[in-house]
Amino acid sequence: MGYIQGEGRQQSSLFPPTLEELVPEDHLVRVIEAYVARLDLKVLGFSKAEPLKTGRPGYDPADLLKLYLYGYFQRIRSSRRLEAECQRNIEVMWLLGRLAPDFKTIADFRKDNSMAFQATCKAFVQFCRQASLISGELVAIDGSKFQAVASLRKHVSVEKLKRQQAKLEKHIAQYLAQLDEGDAQDAQETIDRAAVKQALRQLQDRHADNLTVKALMEAQGLEQFVEGEADAKKMRCSGKSPCVAYNVQSAVDAEHGLIVHHEVTNDCTDNQQLEPMAKATQAVLQQPELTVTADAGYSNGAQFQACEEAGITAFVPVNRAPNNQGGGTLFVRQDFTYDPATDSFQCPAGKTLSLKQLNRGTRLYAARAEDCGNCPLKAKCTQAQRRHISRHPNEEAFARMEKRLETHPEMMGRRRAIIEHPFGNLKQWILGNGRFLVRHFSGVRAEMAMAVQAYNLKRAISVLGARRMIELLT
Repeated sequence: MGYIQGEGRQQSSLFPPTLEELVPEDHLVRVIEAYVARLDLKVLGFSKAEPLKTGRPGYDPADLLKLYLYGYFQRIRSSRRLEAECQRNIEVMWLLGRLAPDFKTIADFRKDNSMAFQATCKAFVQFCRQASLISGELVAIDGSKFQAVASLRKHVSVEKLKRQQAKLEKHIAQYLAQLDEGDAQDAQETIDRAAVKQALRQLQDRHADNLTVKALMEAQGLEQFVEGEADAKKMRCSGKSPCVAYNVQSAVDAEHGLIVHHEVTNDCTDNQQLEPMAKATQAVLQQPELTVTADAGYSNGAQFQACEEAGITAFVPVNRAPNNQGGGTLFVRQDFTYDPATDSFQCPAGKTLSLKQLNRGTRLYAARAEDCGNCPLKAKCTQAQRRHISRHPNEEAFARMEKRLETHPEMMGRRRAIIEHPFGNLKQWILGNGRFLVRHFSGVRAEMAMAVQAYNLKRAISVLGARRMIELLT
């Protein structure tokens, strides 16, 4: 028995198939077509949303937007690869009506419409709200590092410049010593003075450049800088050595795992992101109250308090430095009882720690030296002359947070189940290696907006199905 055979390459057909016949009714490109058709590109801020009255006609931004939506959904981000898809991919031919813009036109469209891409992503979130795909009952917030275009070799820091400066000064001293040695030899010259002087000039030039860069960074208050990509920073990436990256914040709805809001930042840590992310998510959902959960990296007493005042109930593990003035065997803060009436602490031995100092809102309490000196529990309490305890200005917010987590310990498990899946998809499925292709905030935010929209589109189709999505969009 033979194999299944295809048609001969010379076989002709009386009625050749059309592009319409080659694309199924429930195909992704039909969803993209219906979605873009309902967008007001001028309101969203796309350049050239209205055709020019004179000159050579340009490409409709709707066609280029459809191309990017399809590309990011299919893990095709490069403008050159998108150009190739226009010439060979039947699905793209159907979507664009056989248009084939060159890679420069495709790349410029992304570069010139960063804000519009972000607005389009937000518009799709609103569509998902209208389609009841987002409930807004619980939102998980988390951040992840995405590698920038610039490499670690382009990273410059004040400490790195100081080390380089010390090495240069050492080399300069060595060359000067060689010149002095040559001057001391009258008859026989064992070194090439011209070569030494040339090397010395190069070292001195590098030393001067080093000092100039260091002075400029200190004048601008910069601790680090990345050549060619000033918005990125050196960060500690999970499971990897430090790299030049951006910190992408994401707020994910618990109903279907859709990303409600995202933000690209260059903060190396997350402890300043809870309040802005929670309030931005609350604004997107248009809810007076919101429940959010995040990991211990978001622990911040001031932001806990701000969230409560805004009607946001947060579930975040409290992460604070130990207050025991020594090893782990000493009494900790929880062993001391606070009395709000007298604004003082009582130690395990029954002695009072009174308020001694107020430093930027933090209250410092101390026991009397004679009480600690005669205390039989001193060896278990402190190695200093007397015991000190500090109280955070938002101590009550910390206490309320700890109580909420004790009441709902399942929140941390729910957080992991909600947030890890979207980030895994963004890094491995859409962005491939989790690295951006473009530079600076404008380009990176445009690319992340398209990645988030591709993820949300994929989730919406998985939940509703392509046919139902087309019905809701048209």
